[in-house]
Amino acid sequence: MFAGNFNYHQILFALDTFNHDNEKIGYLEKISDELTRIVDCFESPKSLPLNMYASKNLSITDNNPELQGFIKKQFDLVTSNPYDKRYPSESELKSLLKSETLKYKKLLMIVNKDLEELIGKIEPQNYIVSEPVNENNFIFPQKSTPNFISYLLINTNRMIIWEKSIGELIDLIKIIIVLELYPDIDENGIINLICKRFVNNNKELFSTRQVDKTYNMLQNTFWLNSRGCTPKFYH
Repeated sequence: MFAGNFNYHQILFALDTFNHDNEKIGYLEKISDELTRIVDCFESPKSLPLNMYASKNLSITDNNPELQGFIKKQFDLVTSNPYDKRYPSESELKSLLKSETLKYKKLLMIVNKDLEELIGKIEPQNYIVSEPVNENNFIFPQKSTPNFISYLLINTNRMIIWEKSIGELIDLIKIIIVLELYPDIDENGIINLICKRFVNNNKELFSTRQVDKTYNMLQNTFWLNSRGCTPKFYH
């Protein structure tokens, strides 16, 4: 996994050189800040045509070294013949920039997850575990269809016992959102809804970290399957 001069394998190698978790956290925080800065620049509306961002002679407020280097690289890649004046069009540059931004966002997500896990080792989160004080507090769904689960969510305050995997539950909630079966819930509320309204076979609440990790793993798997890439090392 790589984006620009950042390479995940190289990041992992650098982490192994630190002896303490606090040092690793500081390193990953710097990487995360840098990746966030680049993504913000790449995604921000551009005041000028993209080809102008390759110039070192222009001072453009919404430019940065990574964007400048990336646009310049696209012109260098068009042809090795110095007499060939073909250049990528504005639409081609926008498409290439969008793909490059996705690479940075993938890497940022992975780095942030590693950062969260390291922080969790030092400052463990206190997740609530619910024991069955009263069996009436729980309900076992006879069906796991979107319509039936959304009916239980709307018409009962009881915790829903979920026997299948968290990934299957996330997919189910996404379908419920798409079909607009449960009001006042969107993609950003999936993790919160699962942790508040569902329990496992032991009638224990799913931890936020557990659900969040599964959610991001599913998102990352979708991204990785959508576009292959060959890892590189930077120097």
